[in-house]
Amino acid sequence: MNGITRLTTLTTLLALTVVLAASGAALAGKLDLSGDWTYSTAGSWKKGPCPVGSEAKGAIKITQQGDKVTLVITAGRVCNPASMCTFVGTLKGNKLTVSNAAKVDTEGGKVQNSIALEVKDTRSAAGTSSSSYKHPGGMTCTWGSKVSLTRK
Repeated sequence: MNGITRLTTLTTLLALTVVLAASGAALAGKLDLSGDWTYSTAGSWKKGPCPVGSEAKGAIKITQQGDKVTLVITAGRVCNPASMCTFVGTLKGNKLTVSNAAKVDTEGGKVQNSIALEVKDTRSAAGTSSSSYKHPGGMTCTWGSKVSLTRK
C-alpha cells in the first residue's frame, strides 16, 4: 500500500467513524422511555446476613423529561416503605441509571437501591440491580440481580 492509498483508507475510516458516532448520538437524543414496561429479574446474589432476594416479574411505569427519568414499580414487588418502589435518575446516551434510598426500620437501618440498564432500543433494556442495607449497629449486607425490561 502506498502513502496515498493509506491516507485515503484512513480518511474513509475516520469519516465513517464520525458518521456512526453522530448517528448514535442522534438516536440517543431521541430515545423516549416513557410508558408502561414489564420487568423480570434473574441470577440473584447476596453478601452478608440478609436473605437473598427472590426472582420477580412485574410491571413498571417510566416517566421521562429530557434526560431525567422516574421509574416506578407498579406490580410484582411489595415496597416497604412505599417510596422504595420509586427510583429517579438519568438517561445518558443509552445508559439508564436510577436509584433510591430510605430508612426502612425502627432501628434506623437504611437501604440504598440502584438499577443500571443499557437500553437496547425503544422496546427493551437489560442490566443489573443492586441494594445495600446498613444497620446503625454496624451490620451490613448487599444483594442484587440481573434485570430485563420490555415495553408493553
